[in-house]
Amino acid sequence: MGLAASQARLLTITARKSDCEFQSMRYSHQKIALSRDLANLSAEYQNSLDQTKLVYDFYGTGDETMPLSYSLMMTPSELNGYLPTLATDASGKVVLNSKYAAAARAAGIPQEGLGCLPSTDVRNRFLQGMADSGVITQSAANTYMGIQYAQSMGNGTTDLVTTKVEQMTLKEMLEYYESGEFDNIPYAYSNETMKATLEAGTNVREVSFRSEDGGVGGLTDGNITLGNILNGSYQILCSTNYESKDNRRGNMDQIAANIANLDIWEWMFAEFEALLNVAGDPGIAEAFNYAKSQTESLLSADNLAKEYSGKTKENKDDDDWTGVLNCMNDKKGNRNQGFVWDWFRKEEGSYSTSDYIGIATYYNTKSSKNNRADGVSISVTNIAYAFLTYFAQAMEGLSRSDYKVDNTVGNRTVENSNLIGLDDQSFLFDVVVDTGVNTDQALISGFYDAIFNQLCLRGWTENDKVDDNDYLHEMLKTGKFFLATCSDDGYYYQGNYSTNTYVREVTDEEAVAKAEAKYNTEKQKLNQKEEILDLKMKNLDTEISSLTTEYDTIKSVISKNIEKSFKRYDA
Repeated sequence: MGLAASQARLLTITARKSDCEFQSMRYSHQKIALSRDLANLSAEYQNSLDQTKLVYDFYGTGDETMPLSYSLMMTPSELNGYLPTLATDASGKVVLNSKYAAAARAAGIPQEGLGCLPSTDVRNRFLQGMADSGVITQSAANTYMGIQYAQSMGNGTTDLVTTKVEQMTLKEMLEYYESGEFDNIPYAYSNETMKATLEAGTNVREVSFRSEDGGVGGLTDGNITLGNILNGSYQILCSTNYESKDNRRGNMDQIAANIANLDIWEWMFAEFEALLNVAGDPGIAEAFNYAKSQTESLLSADNLAKEYSGKTKENKDDDDWTGVLNCMNDKKGNRNQGFVWDWFRKEEGSYSTSDYIGIATYYNTKSSKNNRADGVSISVTNIAYAFLTYFAQAMEGLSRSDYKVDNTVGNRTVENSNLIGLDDQSFLFDVVVDTGVNTDQALISGFYDAIFNQLCLRGWTENDKVDDNDYLHEMLKTGKFFLATCSDDGYYYQGNYSTNTYVREVTDEEAVAKAEAKYNTEKQKLNQKEEILDLKMKNLDTEISSLTTEYDTIKSVISKNIEKSFKRYDA
């Protein structure tokens, strides 16, 4: 081989050897990377051996198969005892998924909460919002709306108030009463018992509790229901013995005051309280208390709706004639012969207060020692309607309501029965139609009421990832979410998942098995890559060794050729 050819070959060998050495170094770095990946894989596998999950074990049987999920916590079932477990953030707000958040917005509940428990109307808007967002069906929402709002659920009790209510107009409520569906407690009365109360400090002659429709006979002693009163025209009527002119006014004032002390009024209030769903709604309770106080004021001895009249003719219309009573005498001004309490016979005069509200007293100018015609009267029916009107006022809003109990008759203070609009089919009463209902529907309704109550009291925040179990568990384990559960005292308390009675953290065997399978698979892949690299590096080492030998040989040839050349020229 010539010198030039040898030098060219030497350069080729040198380049190839450098390339092989570079490839060998690159494979060496890849082996180092594989070793690092294997170390990371091993560390991940070791960590996975400690991997845990949160499980829900409501019955305390040690079951580890049911993972804690948002759906399980927020869907009523026997698995949660029909009491929701709430995910809350660090500030105590309830964490809602997008569907529940839409229902909260539909009900008008701000994210900071209301700080109080609102009316049934707001609760029903929440139920409707859940139907609209797909949490429950529309049919289910309608059913739950017909069950009494359990305001105290999760707010002091876990006991359901299992009462069904229906909304009714006044006409429908009267028909419901007339049908005998309402299981009310009759008022047992006695004319003699009434007389005993009314004659305290007075000079009462006779007392009667009767219906205008009953004619002369009317009702005597017996039982009467609120339905009877609302559907009839019942009055308490009493006459007085002769009093001197100076004593008359004071005597009838005392009788009027005694009427306010009759136990029929407290019985009536109790009946309305049972009828109008008072225990189930704070707004209704407030309206009830307003109506009761106004009605008591109407009956108060300090605020009696009364007027004295000296007129002896029917339909006399002077400035001081209030029309509270028609004359008890006949059309000629004479006392009704025999005075048989024939107060409803219009052709001979009338003592009816069926068109007026409050206590009315009548002063008969024709009275004498043998003519006992002074009297005091009150329409019990109209007092009942006055209560309902006051109630309607409060439910609508006192500043907005068109319903009224008119107390203006000239410059007098007589209450009359101008009960505007209660029969206009627009105002709806929440009427209790069934009690003691212990059904799945009631349990589910109570479940959603507990959620609603907590949203109103705590506020809420929206998180559309909370439906993902892994995300929920991670947020709970890292302390970003907490669990609020109902305690034995009926109140919700927030705490860490580890303190929850029904939630346990257990080894996630499934995750460990998956991690082990992944580790074995990835390790095998890394080992295969390492074996390939080892083979490639071995081949490169062989080639580098061969190139080195050839390099040394060519270099020796070049050296000898140079040596011969110098010797030739030296010779």
